[in-house]
Amino acid sequence: MAILRQPVTAVVIAFWFCFWLLNGLDKFFARQDIGFVHWWGNHRVEKFTMYFDRLDIDPGFVTATLIFAGIVEFFAAALFLVAGIRLVKNQPGVAYRTDLAIAVSIAVFLGFAIFDVVVGDRAELLEHSTYVGVLLVSFLAVAAESFFQHLRDLDSNSTINRRYPPELN
Repeated sequence: MAILRQPVTAVVIAFWFCFWLLNGLDKFFARQDIGFVHWWGNHRVEKFTMYFDRLDIDPGFVTATLIFAGIVEFFAAALFLVAGIRLVKNQPGVAYRTDLAIAVSIAVFLGFAIFDVVVGDRAELLEHSTYVGVLLVSFLAVAAESFFQHLRDLDSNSTINRRYPPELN
């Protein structure tokens, strides 16, 4: 099973998939009772109304902004989901797709950080900057595991007819 051969990659993919999925859902369900659970989350409508008031932007754009942010976060989650499916199916290109998902995640957090600077929210800036650092560590962990997996595969008889680089379907 591929997950057992690449446990670090599996954990990175699972963590960031859950992170982005739940963070995206938080944009839609914060402070609501959704039947089986009361979703407390972060009350972003309140925060964004304050931010938009500082910037003299119509507060009517708050909902649209949060929906856009939620969709972007769902997209990042989907990239990790694709990498995870390829890992489970033992298909080539897992590291490439994980790297792509991490790069998109870093870009999202950089966008959030720029917004934090513009609205003057230093606490959010620190939080988003920390996530960029954790994503870089995630990238290094996946790269190291891929490198060492490649070295183990070179010692294996099963790699005699293997194509490098693997074809990305």
